[in-house]
Amino acid sequence: MQLGENPRWYGHRMSLRTLTRFLLPPRLKRSVQQVLFGYHSYAPSFSSAGEDMILRHLVGSDKQDGFFVDVGAYDPVISSNTHFFSVNGWHGINIEARPGSRRLFDRVRPRDVNIECGIATSEGKMNYYFVGENSTMNSFSREFLEHIDMLSQVQKVIEVPVLPLRSVLQENLPTGQTIDFMTVDIEGHDLQALESNDWQRFRPRFVVVEDATTKPEDSAIVSFMRTQGYDVCAQNVIILDKINEYFFVNRRG
Repeated sequence: MQLGENPRWYGHRMSLRTLTRFLLPPRLKRSVQQVLFGYHSYAPSFSSAGEDMILRHLVGSDKQDGFFVDVGAYDPVISSNTHFFSVNGWHGINIEARPGSRRLFDRVRPRDVNIECGIATSEGKMNYYFVGENSTMNSFSREFLEHIDMLSQVQKVIEVPVLPLRSVLQENLPTGQTIDFMTVDIEGHDLQALESNDWQRFRPRFVVVEDATTKPEDSAIVSFMRTQGYDVCAQNVIILDKINEYFFVNRRG
């Protein structure tokens, strides 16, 4: 069969991932995808709870050359909401507060802008509750760690530099660049990060935010995002009855 005979190809510029998916024999496809992309089409998710696959569905499964902002990026590959997009040609800005984290991001994500700082409503320093080098639960919020019963696992409290999100984007977002999606996951400090953005200037099409409130009607994050012209378009459970995740879509165009 010629490519033009299959209507799925009409109007699309084929990515390398698309070519391997449809043109290779099944036995060969899995091996080639694993070598080229670090995943195969049967298990492509790198996120801790499938967030990248939900985002893939929202932005379009074959969108190329997209741009993301990852606030609380943690690791360039492990439990990453953006690595799947990175290996498919996207680039973006990764922000992680954990001291020493930038070295790994610079090595694995050289096309991205990688920033080592926390995000807060004003510039300065904040106490950072360090659970462990490999922990996803390092946090600026003592209350959050109490909520998930992990305060006793804090190894040390250190001061970490913080900046408002608007300042980071003003300094690092290329002129005229559209943000296809932004993911915010900073363990209980998420609302403050959202409040620190300039939503008139920097409006991602989709925003993903972790929230310790499991009902949208009780969520200060949902309420805040609605005032900024965003609606909930999807929801994900991270820890049953403790942590939810909300996906927002920009309704102001």
